[in-house]
Amino acid sequence: MYAEQSYRRKVELLKRNGCVIIASPSNVRWLVGTEGGIVLIDETKEVMVAPKLELDRIRKSVEWIEVIEGPRGSLWKKVRDLCSGPYYADLAYLNYSQANSLVSEFKAKDVSKEIARLRRSKDEYELKTIKSALKIAEDAFKITWEELREGITELQAAGILEMRMRELGAQEYAFNTISAFGENSAEPHHIPSARKWGLNEIALFDFGAVVNGFRSDITRTFAPDRRSEWMIAVLEAVNESMKAVREGVRASDIDAIARNVLKEYGYEKAFIHGLGHGVGADIHEPPYLSPSSNDVLVEGDVVTIEPGIYFQGEGGIRVEQMVVVKRNGWEVLNELPALWY
Repeated sequence: MYAEQSYRRKVELLKRNGCVIIASPSNVRWLVGTEGGIVLIDETKEVMVAPKLELDRIRKSVEWIEVIEGPRGSLWKKVRDLCSGPYYADLAYLNYSQANSLVSEFKAKDVSKEIARLRRSKDEYELKTIKSALKIAEDAFKITWEELREGITELQAAGILEMRMRELGAQEYAFNTISAFGENSAEPHHIPSARKWGLNEIALFDFGAVVNGFRSDITRTFAPDRRSEWMIAVLEAVNESMKAVREGVRASDIDAIARNVLKEYGYEKAFIHGLGHGVGADIHEPPYLSPSSNDVLVEGDVVTIEPGIYFQGEGGIRVEQMVVVKRNGWEVLNELPALWY
């Protein structure tokens, strides 16, 4: 019920005097919860056009929109048969060839900015779905942690975590799971390898699950006592920056708070990426919390707060929380403790 209500709300906000073409896979996921075709919206109807091999799957998962077969090779050929212009499309989300086709063939006008605004403020269903994706990821991590043993490789650990997420209901992984041991944790986007884990070494995991097209994103780091000051600094950066989260605050100001905390510990040069980003139908979407961001937080944004410090040859620490922006504050979506000694 909530999924259909969410869909209906979005459709009403997207309607124009003419035909709206939603073609980007991420926007189709955001609108109907799955991908594999394009969605056409006019003043009287909504239709999803998909290739034959996707029809049964989509019809089973999306019952509140008509799904019809499009011509093999080009779904665009069906557009004029189903709705008339003027035409609008999510051009900024598409590659050059796709956007150029829509502009040249249909004189489509771009509605990407309007869609981006709608995607930022998560409704009740979207927030509930993101929480479900986060719970799956966290529960899978708790199981995985109990299964870790000295000598396990990064590849094996990542594989166990992904398997546990699948077992708990993840439709897919939000991104390629990161597991990094020892000195490899100094690489923010480390690719798991055959490197084995020693019990007195750092173990960093960055992972997420997908439920009905929406994603979660979480990082937890095990830090032995000899790295406890690193962890204390990062946790303070998480907590202090989170206190400033609320509607109307500049994303760059939140990032600056975390950097100032780490500067007090002498670690400002070790923080080499932005503080966080929005999460929803995509794993990285507006707003972006970084020094160069022009974004301003709005109520309903779901963002990550993920400061990290990295020391080549030694290791790194990153802690990532998911937070929903409220009018006068924030709500942490995580249940899994941030501290992982």
